[in-house]
Amino acid sequence: MAYVSRYEGDGFAFSHSIDSCPDDSLFPLHIHSCHELYCLIKGDVSYIVEGHKYKLYPGAILLARSSESHKLNINTQEEYERYVIHFTTDFIVNGGFSQKLLDPYLCRELGQKNRYLPNNFQDITPISFFEKTERECTVVDPCDAVRANLCALLSSINIAFLSKSNKETDEGNLIAYINENLTTDVSISDIAAYAHLSPSQLSRVFKSLTGTSVYEYILTKRLILFHEKMHQGKSAMKACAECGFHDYSAFYRLYKKRYGKSPTQ
Repeated sequence: MAYVSRYEGDGFAFSHSIDSCPDDSLFPLHIHSCHELYCLIKGDVSYIVEGHKYKLYPGAILLARSSESHKLNINTQEEYERYVIHFTTDFIVNGGFSQKLLDPYLCRELGQKNRYLPNNFQDITPISFFEKTERECTVVDPCDAVRANLCALLSSINIAFLSKSNKETDEGNLIAYINENLTTDVSISDIAAYAHLSPSQLSRVFKSLTGTSVYEYILTKRLILFHEKMHQGKSAMKACAECGFHDYSAFYRLYKKRYGKSPTQ
């Protein structure tokens, strides 16, 4: 591991680090006596927190409170880059901030509501907070820079925390988005952008979550919806159009190849 930057003081440690060839054996299960705020910049990794697995994406945040066990899993050997802040409760409170900022750490069950994706925030980009902190640490006292930016980010995390369901799965975020846009012209690029992944990363992630490709999933869901609309009495052409298929002749050939009969049959 190589540090791009590292600052520490009474009650906190801030680091920006890179592993060019990450080795999973170097990241065992561990527990801190302080809180951790982690942000992935680059890499194909996941975290297991108290037995609950969270797939991480660039810009994703992971929280681990003191005494909450967590383990990083390296999924591929691509470069792994991240920001991490370790801090104590006193670091927040002694700076004049309310302990309520730590509700996302202290007011939940172990292993629940640990992960926050960039789209969980309405008006911020998590990575930008860490980049800003890193810049300011070179200009002002690192303790002041870390505390001020950390508390601002914790305030935004609190808002996301209040709207978060108790149990979240990777399928929940990604597949819900696909289903919401099933009948639109949503593309692989659109879905990848939503998940903050490259198309190739999206393919790997989606395959690991569902056992199939994004294309096959969308096609199958649209065909199921087509059957439902046909059973409602709609014509094949109208049902086809309402399910996101805009070329009936292409749809007809696809349907015939898959089912061995025409849509009306």
